[in-house]
Amino acid sequence: MAGEAVLTFAAERILSKVLSLAAEELSLAWGFKSELRKLQKSFASIERFLVDVADQPQGRSKSIEEWVKNLKDVAQDAEDVLDEFQYEVDRRKVEIQNHIKKKVLNFFSLSNPLAFRLQMAHKIQKINASLLGLKSEASVLNLVPKNKDVTPRGNRWDRQTNSLIGRDEITVGRGEVVSNIVTTLTDFKYNQENLVVMAIVGMGGLGKTTLAKSVYKEDLIHKHFEKRIWVCVSDTFDVDLILLKMLEQLKPANVPSSKDNQEALLKFLNEELKDKRYLLVLDDVWNDDSRKWENLMECLFKLYSAKGSKIIVTTRSGKVASVSEKLLPRHDLGKLSVDECWFIMKHRAFPNNSAHIAHEFQTIGKEIAKNCGGVPLVAKLRFDMLLGFLLLY
Repeated sequence: MAGEAVLTFAAERILSKVLSLAAEELSLAWGFKSELRKLQKSFASIERFLVDVADQPQGRSKSIEEWVKNLKDVAQDAEDVLDEFQYEVDRRKVEIQNHIKKKVLNFFSLSNPLAFRLQMAHKIQKINASLLGLKSEASVLNLVPKNKDVTPRGNRWDRQTNSLIGRDEITVGRGEVVSNIVTTLTDFKYNQENLVVMAIVGMGGLGKTTLAKSVYKEDLIHKHFEKRIWVCVSDTFDVDLILLKMLEQLKPANVPSSKDNQEALLKFLNEELKDKRYLLVLDDVWNDDSRKWENLMECLFKLYSAKGSKIIVTTRSGKVASVSEKLLPRHDLGKLSVDECWFIMKHRAFPNNSAHIAHEFQTIGKEIAKNCGGVPLVAKLRFDMLLGFLLLY
């Protein structure tokens, strides 16, 4: 797309300027080497996301459009700062060559190296903070870094989650969904089956993990299931590793020295789960290979747990859900309303909800909430970026 091509050229131009300034001995003497290296790394990383943006189909989401617009603004700011920096480098070279050295300089003048360094550092830090926020947001929007000449499947990091709910993890606009899931999981008609599977599906940042945590912590779930197990699967769907993580939660003392000892894993798991009804949450699953899933289920059936044991799978992929789900209805998470995104931002700013919010702040906040695309994590990131800018000023 033309817009992304222009942005790519801008990124390349900025990288060229950064490399040119980094080569200047004078600029290194001012102590900008580390700041310029960060700026170079940030733009090189962001540039790879633009390849994926260009690959997006026509009519892409408003969230991605907003991301591109914000990147354009940051790129323009970066180029202005680098031009200002280059001008000062050139000016100082002429000054040194002409042996113009004033004994007294106004400390707050740009002629003062320390004042100029502080001012430039402030501006570059602000740009780096913006780029860091955009990079985090790109992952939430399912953008993946790609090389220009090839477009392989982007590598995802093996993130880790747990069942504990953090202070900033709130379930907004999902109360009815939580209630419906809990009702289904504890419904008597499903207790005659063993190891039925429910899939929670939605794009990154919609709150699938937070929703699963909310269900996991419900009192009715505590009472209904004798054992609860949380396993973050992420990118690597390793059956033995999943079994090992299950045993680590149930009885750490029995964990074998190697995950490859499946015989020992199943023996100890059977001791903990035989004739017991349990709930297993498999969070952040990416595997769409039915053979791997069948292998896991075959192992779990060997544990002779009580009927009514159930599995929750959270995933971004409908294909993954189709491979794994069994009998229980799928839950496709929708996006939040503007008011719900604004509530998340308010809660992040004022967790106790008791502080008075100025009208001006509410107006700005609601405008930002409109551009969150209904994604809870984007709302948090947008607020953090705004807060970062305010702290830098």
